Amino acid sequence: MAEYQLTATDAVIRIADQALIPNDEANLDWQAYQQWRADGGVPDPAQPTINPRLDTKPAKTAAEILGAA
Repeated sequence: MAEYQLTATDAVIRIADQALIPNDEANLDWQAYQQWRADGGVPDPAQPTINPRLDTKPAKTAAEILGAA
């Protein structure tokens, strides 16, 4: 696990405290992130976005899956 995680935007998340660090050259946390990258750090990838429209059906029970319901 890396120290930082990418997001769907140009901000990053610092894993230790879940701080959202904006892409702002004046931000000391952003500067620390850039130095970490320059030193060879590789951030974790962004979490995939979840489309709630794909999860509108209620889950089937085991009995329904097995055809016993």
